[in-house]
Amino acid sequence: FADACLHGLRGDAGIVRCAFVASEVTELPFFASKVRLGRAGIEEIYPLGPLSAYERSGLEKLKKELLAS
Repeated sequence: FADACLHGLRGDAGIVRCAFVASEVTELPFFASKVRLGRAGIEEIYPLGPLSAYERSGLEKLKKELLAS
């Protein structure tokens, strides 16, 4: 991840990694999401995308645990 950050800060294009960041992807203040790195650090936080019913159920259960921690 550190190497990817350095490439982004250097201005390399298309650097996408997962990171635990402050975001609005869910109602949680922080969430692990795909992000695009660039000269300014995190330049874009990608949405979750389509989830199956099973994945949505798991995410809802996980939110309670994540909020508590």
